[in-house]
Amino acid sequence: MYFLLRSLLFSLASCSAFAAGPRIAFILAEREYQTENTVPAFFESELKPLGFTASYVTAPREGAGRDDLKGLEKALAKADLLFVSVRRRAPKISQMKAIREWVEAGKPVIGIRTTNHAFHLRGKPAPQGHALWEEWDAKVLGGHYTNHHGNQKKTWFQFEPTAKGHPVLKGLQAAEEISSGGSLYKVLPLAKTTQIMAMGRAEGVEDKEPVAWINKPASGNRVFFTTLGHLDDFEKSEFRVLLLNAIHWALKRETPGKSQKPVPKKESRLPELKTPEDLEVELVLREPEIANPLYLHFDERERLWVVEYRQYPWPAGLRMVTHDKVYRNVYDPAYPPPPPHAHDSPFRGQDRISIHEDTNGDGSYDSHKVFLDGLNLATAALPGRGGVFVLNPPYLLFYADENGDDHPDSSTPRVLLSGFGLEDSHSIANNLRWGPDGWIYATHGSTVTANVVLHGSDNKPLPGFKPIHRMGQFAWRYHPETHRFEIFAEGGGNAFGVEIDAKGRVYSGHNGGDTRGFHYVQGGYYRKSFGKHGDLSNPYAFGHFPAMAHPKVKRFTHTFEIYEGVALPKRYHGKLFGTAPTLRYVVASDLQTHGSTFQTEDIDYPITIGDDPKDRWFSPVEIQTGPDGNLYVADFHARQVAHYVAYSQGLTDGDLGRIYRLKAKGSKSIELGTPFSPANLLETALRHPNRWHRETALRIVGDQKDAKRIPPLRKVLRKETGQPALQAFWALNLCGGFGKEVALQALEHDNPHVRRWTVRLLGDQGEVSQDTAQALYELAGKEPDSETRSQLAATARRLPPKDGLPILEQLARRGEDKEDPHLSMMIWWGFEHHAKDHDAIIKHFEKPESWDGVLQADDAPPQQNLMRRWALSGEQIDLEACARLLELAPNPEQKNRLLKGFEKAFEGRSLPPFPESLNQALLKARGNENVLLSLRGRDEAAITKALDLLKDNRTPLDLRIQITRVLGDVKADTAVPVLIELVQSGKQKALRQEAMLSLQKFTNQEIGAKVIEAWSNLPNELQQPAIHLLSSRPAWALALVEACKSNAIPRKKIDQETLAKLRLHKSPNLKDSIDKTFGSSLTRSETDLDRELARYRELASTGGGNPKVGESIYFGKAGCASCHVLFGKGGRIGPDLTPYDRSDLDAILLAIVRPNAEIREGYEHNLLTTKDGRILSGFKVEENPKVVILRGLDGQDHLVAREQIARFEPLKRSLMPDGLLSTLTPDELRNLFAYLASTTPPK
Repeated sequence: MYFLLRSLLFSLASCSAFAAGPRIAFILAEREYQTENTVPAFFESELKPLGFTASYVTAPREGAGRDDLKGLEKALAKADLLFVSVRRRAPKISQMKAIREWVEAGKPVIGIRTTNHAFHLRGKPAPQGHALWEEWDAKVLGGHYTNHHGNQKKTWFQFEPTAKGHPVLKGLQAAEEISSGGSLYKVLPLAKTTQIMAMGRAEGVEDKEPVAWINKPASGNRVFFTTLGHLDDFEKSEFRVLLLNAIHWALKRETPGKSQKPVPKKESRLPELKTPEDLEVELVLREPEIANPLYLHFDERERLWVVEYRQYPWPAGLRMVTHDKVYRNVYDPAYPPPPPHAHDSPFRGQDRISIHEDTNGDGSYDSHKVFLDGLNLATAALPGRGGVFVLNPPYLLFYADENGDDHPDSSTPRVLLSGFGLEDSHSIANNLRWGPDGWIYATHGSTVTANVVLHGSDNKPLPGFKPIHRMGQFAWRYHPETHRFEIFAEGGGNAFGVEIDAKGRVYSGHNGGDTRGFHYVQGGYYRKSFGKHGDLSNPYAFGHFPAMAHPKVKRFTHTFEIYEGVALPKRYHGKLFGTAPTLRYVVASDLQTHGSTFQTEDIDYPITIGDDPKDRWFSPVEIQTGPDGNLYVADFHARQVAHYVAYSQGLTDGDLGRIYRLKAKGSKSIELGTPFSPANLLETALRHPNRWHRETALRIVGDQKDAKRIPPLRKVLRKETGQPALQAFWALNLCGGFGKEVALQALEHDNPHVRRWTVRLLGDQGEVSQDTAQALYELAGKEPDSETRSQLAATARRLPPKDGLPILEQLARRGEDKEDPHLSMMIWWGFEHHAKDHDAIIKHFEKPESWDGVLQADDAPPQQNLMRRWALSGEQIDLEACARLLELAPNPEQKNRLLKGFEKAFEGRSLPPFPESLNQALLKARGNENVLLSLRGRDEAAITKALDLLKDNRTPLDLRIQITRVLGDVKADTAVPVLIELVQSGKQKALRQEAMLSLQKFTNQEIGAKVIEAWSNLPNELQQPAIHLLSSRPAWALALVEACKSNAIPRKKIDQETLAKLRLHKSPNLKDSIDKTFGSSLTRSETDLDRELARYRELASTGGGNPKVGESIYFGKAGCASCHVLFGKGGRIGPDLTPYDRSDLDAILLAIVRPNAEIREGYEHNLLTTKDGRILSGFKVEENPKVVILRGLDGQDHLVAREQIARFEPLKRSLMPDGLLSTLTPDELRNLFAYLASTTPPK
């Protein structure tokens, strides 16, 4: 029977011998799954009709000859692809050599089921003349087969959502589980070079296992392997398509994505949609013309542009390394390259931009075309300026289309921006809308992190451009002509969608409850989930704006449109129409003024769903007003659009999607004429009743920039007072007609929105003339409109201090704004922006009237918040500014306010070293100046009084700290017992720590012994400062080492950095004691370091770490947080890690394992020796002609007068100790790296 079958197989192969298609060498040698029958049958039905040919190599199931793969060398010599279905065989040496040579040559390999133990005999040797390849699974397939789960357990598999868009999964959906045959193999962990295509599970087994993956080993092969291949699997169309696609992919051919005998797909039902009696809804587009519509835009030809988000939720070509609870993912590589992506590129996605037209005016879209496909997570497409702007995170791209033929002039776009986050495709940068000022506005979601850079005309990042870093949500804008990028406002919900109303205000939706979204003002900081989405970028904001007020309501309104057309019934005019994808409805809300912002209240639900559970697939994610004045609603059509469900369960369908028209009941299609013809364009821009027409006409005016339009537009601006005046003002600016003369006239315009926009555009310029600055100052004192006053504050922030500060002073006096939700904070943010220009701020407050403002942010006037902000900074120049401002306080009340701000800055913090000017100013302000001044003069009476104050618990803490410092500076010997007592039994940690710093300045030998005696009473936070004190002088250092030898102080408390510092002391006795206690100093070789680096890289790259668990390791066992801030928490000794690109695993490992290889500028390790023998080490915080300030690993700043320094030199090595990872287990290492790679705080 075996020989008969073999003859038949070779006959089948020879029938195809003269075909031109690729040739596959099939090796079939296993006894359980009948692949000698199923594989040829698969070839005949699926591959032969496509022109493929085959050679078959088989061997008996058992007995003599089972290890002889006869004809193998000949078959491989003619083959294009090797297909293996083998179980535990030992081929002849020549045959194994042929297989190895095939692999080493980088040729493609396909394997199924038992192939992962094809050439492995469970530890038995190969028969004489035969060979094994026990590393075949790991080296070629990228697997790690150890065993399988029970044969009696039912099994299922599901295509991996993270691989969506990969050619191997073409035509396959991840939403459903599929039953499979045979047992589930245990194969984890896979090699770093793999990408999982499908996961499987077994009945009663909690953990899933990969059942299909691709691998690209070092030899460059395209390898596909699946543990599927049971007899039953070949009956499943999904498995057949998977295998068919894999063979095509391995051969670098376009994958078919379907079987030769496809099963017809049932058409998905339409949901029942309900509307109020005065509205009706029409279906205008559905699959197959579109799928997963995310973004809608109508062009001037009334055509509908649709961005189809078919690739959601996983970016193509990126391997997920780890994720947190809400699926903020870390990928390898971190980003795909920009398009174009070839058909066989792993980065080619399924997203596309399609254009739909109603060619005969009957209200139906009958013409469909694709402008661009193969995109990988595209979220917006905005025509204008001679092409189309495409938001394809991490990139903003521009595709030129000068002739408007709907084909890009080049397949390679201009890369304008890069750096938008990709961690969560539910939240990536989204929506592009033209603003009336010619900027493009967009948003960025909450669970992604941005490091945005501008690119030059060569598509490369501009040299020297510092990335703009933000964690989480913000509104942003880009100016095409000037190539400028700005954060427009920061914070918000999971910001999706941009709405710009008829007055040019900017809004976005929210994923939280009790609101319909956010009204964004320029430069505003807004509420967000700070623990989850990171802090605001400005630590001195001292507050933030909430979402628009609204009665209690379920979450959430994804995005919204403010209806400003005329086709719907009048009761909807000016109302907010919001889409709620998880609640499956569209809501209409009243929009009411609330000071300088807005609040909302629901009035109706224009679209709701029926009672059938299948109606719950209706997922409205976008809404726009069309040229006909009706509303168009994009239905993503998914069982669940929430990210964690889409990611973990794959409940999306890339083939479904609908767009509906919401209109007045019984209304008919109307002929719209030629509103954008040259003769009609300006009239449309100025007066058309439908906002969409005015916006589109303005965009065309901006495209054309015709200066001939300036005179008539100026005439309209002078004569009109309503909406046409504002439209004329915008058009004038787009034509290049906005200048000083127009600005000064417009600041006096009767229309408050013209005044507001004039103030806005002047701020965008960055500088204004003196008479314009004067006009803005006068307007700030008399402007009746609160929105314009808010914009004045935003503009004052953007102007130079000499022009901006007087405007802010005027606004701060406007008592009518005390209860306004925005004004007080906007004024403070203006002052804060100028806070680094100390001279300008001080000059401003030299005028007594500058102190008269009545508006308060965080319950404090600007001058009080400035004192707090400078004190929080802790930089010497800022602390000196505190002193200067304190000296200017015109009365005791203002002085007390400044002191309150100063004291608030140090709540729960230790005081930094103060410059002498601040010490004097504080003493003078509090009336204690004689004590410290006399103390610095070493007056005995003053020393006695100071010690009494120091011992008195009723003395203010900051004064006790200052006394402690001065006692150390003057080295008053009588203070030593008092300082030691504070260290041993003080109640306040900050004061005990300060006492240790002061004791370092004394040389008394007993200090070391007393501190060691106090060790058992020291809390953990004070143990490291104590060790730094003891290691600073030779005698104390010897006592420290002896204490470690006797276990009075645990040896583990002495890190490598402290040991290195101890060895710097020139004391033979100390060196001998160190060697006996800790061993001699050993320097690891370059080879050792490289080996360590490779081990950690392999561990970290396998993925699977838990970032939340890793967070506890970062703050605990690994000790990273003692030196580094991440997501706003940690020590400020080393660089803040938050803004760094931590997705680069190699860079992180290099910094940890070999910290001296690349030292961040400003964090070089310095060694300072004083003339009295003290040794300090750390990085230089500040240096001036009088003092040097070093910050050591204890986190404390050590101020040393220059006249006391004997030696000060850089050590050319990092402060980061070696061997930080050596104590961590493999799982702890994976978890730590998962946390370090997170771009937002893990949940």
